[in-house]
Amino acid sequence: MTLNRMMAGFISAWTLILTACGGGGLEGGDFSSNAPASPEPTYYGKPTEMDAAQSVTVTLPTKFLYRGLSFTPGSSTNGLTNVVATGDAVPISFAEFHIYDTSGTRIQQGETDTDGIATFKIPKTAGTYTFKVFSRAYNDYLKVSILADIYANTPHYAAKSFSITAGDITTGTLDLTSSPVYAEANESTSSRIEGGAFNIMYNILLANEYIRRNIGKNNGGIPSTNTNLWWVAEKVTVFWKAGFNPYSYFGSNSPLSFYSPGERKLYILGGVNGDVKSSDTDHFDDSVILHEYAHFLEDVYGNSGSPGGSHTGNFVIDARLSWSEGWANYFQAAVLSGADAAYNNADENRAPTDPRYHYYVDTYGYRASGNTAGVSISFNLWQDGTAASYDNTSADLAGTGTFREVSVSRALYKATRDDMAEYESTKFGGGMDFSKVWMTFAGEDTAGHKKSNPVTTSLVNTSVYPIPSVGLFNNLLSRNVAGATAKWDAILAEEKQSKTTKDYAFYLGETTCSDITFTVGKEEQLMTARDSVKRSDQQVNNDFYLYYHDGNSTTLSLEYSSTKLNLDLILYKKDYVYFEDAYWYGGYSSDYIVKQSRSETVGATESISTSGLSAGYYLLNVKINAYNKTASQMNTNATYRIKKGGAVICGTER
Repeated sequence: MTLNRMMAGFISAWTLILTACGGGGLEGGDFSSNAPASPEPTYYGKPTEMDAAQSVTVTLPTKFLYRGLSFTPGSSTNGLTNVVATGDAVPISFAEFHIYDTSGTRIQQGETDTDGIATFKIPKTAGTYTFKVFSRAYNDYLKVSILADIYANTPHYAAKSFSITAGDITTGTLDLTSSPVYAEANESTSSRIEGGAFNIMYNILLANEYIRRNIGKNNGGIPSTNTNLWWVAEKVTVFWKAGFNPYSYFGSNSPLSFYSPGERKLYILGGVNGDVKSSDTDHFDDSVILHEYAHFLEDVYGNSGSPGGSHTGNFVIDARLSWSEGWANYFQAAVLSGADAAYNNADENRAPTDPRYHYYVDTYGYRASGNTAGVSISFNLWQDGTAASYDNTSADLAGTGTFREVSVSRALYKATRDDMAEYESTKFGGGMDFSKVWMTFAGEDTAGHKKSNPVTTSLVNTSVYPIPSVGLFNNLLSRNVAGATAKWDAILAEEKQSKTTKDYAFYLGETTCSDITFTVGKEEQLMTARDSVKRSDQQVNNDFYLYYHDGNSTTLSLEYSSTKLNLDLILYKKDYVYFEDAYWYGGYSSDYIVKQSRSETVGATESISTSGLSAGYYLLNVKINAYNKTASQMNTNATYRIKKGGAVICGTER
């Protein structure tokens, strides 16, 4: 879930709040507290130099525990289980640590290595010391802070006391390898469940390592100042606390993990009202953590055009939202599949034999006596879309995949699996390299291109491609791979996707074309039983066009013929939120609509003037008015043309 400028979009399924919130909803700064928030503590990761002859060198491993996941597709016993044994604990890599004396004074600091080993020098003074490793890193490998709340902004930690004896002073060394510090995962052992914070941190490290390895910027594992050789993501801040629902910061009781664009902040669900046993938690849900981190990557490195809002994997939704959520679902599976392959020295593009790694899995509670626990969401990204149990594409129209989140996820995942990997009889992966996916997504390669000067054929070339969607992504990716692949094409056809913007944000150019036809409209539908507002089918009832306004006054008009269907013409701001007809007829307005023409007469010409509009990109929406219409009232065609100043203008690929 992305929480953004239009959080109102998430709520609008239940309430008409577009006007009440000014179209903007809540933003990340809209928190309330009795006291001002404190800044995050200064990061201390660089060791204080000490003379070897005057110091003791201490070696101490750091590890975190977590709850294991039992997952077999279709099993009734799926879900989080016991805390893993200490032998299966995971190293806390590249993390900040401090050492304190008995007075609480920090006398040394540093960062753990890739194996989670803290090695440090402290003065040759006998006594008891406290070691703390924090859920923070700011180095060449990882830049992240996992903080407990938005007020104190302090990181989580795992601690251990140790003593320096006369013998240690004599030898100058103290090896604590046999006695690691553990971040706990059992609330009975530590109510803070700090292992959850370090699991979040670990997943973000996995994502960084996956990208480094797969875009050719790993440099043999050796950091470099040359950005063509080495990559590390910019800092992200994560708020998480055991038993706490971060959505309550925004005044909601609904349990939720989300990302707040523009602020580079993730909010991960820790439970509800102190309950971590039976409520929904996400600190050990790798899929959810990586999904939210993918939204961060989209925000910072890609082109995030998502309006946010409620969504389900098998409902036709805004094409920008389906792309954003589909990308995030895909990325988590790609990272987990890649990490599993790397661990086993296998091809990272393989389809893992363990289905866990090509599923999206979201759990609640953990399995223990008296607990309610299980899996709330799971879907397979490595399967035939026409045979899928969730978001089945068999009955979809061509192009529907552009508006379907899980279809986007499956298409991306299958496209980036080895072209000899078989997910169904005679159906194979597309053989796409992640470096090409990243190039298309972020405009980055190993020849100096990045978001500030992106590859021309990328989503972040916003001067040409201001509105992202999977159709645009596929179009650009096909150019970046220098041609089509038959197996990729087969995947797109199966998922009812294409390599064109014709289904969404087709560019209105000065070309000649035939009239366009809506072939039968579709009744409005509720997305879920909780909805109170029916939604227009964004594919069947709407044609969306990217329009560049040069600043000169002109008239855009819609001429059409139909026996029943009534067409409207709406001009939106580029970064719009779709405005359902229920709001219009309810007397509400939207700041995202700059011009509109909504005659109630079937067949009447709709026209709008661009007078007074600033130059720039807009989204022109030709739509069927489906408000309160029955199937019989929608069961006909409408043929239309768009004119600018009296001349026909047509959609074209850029």
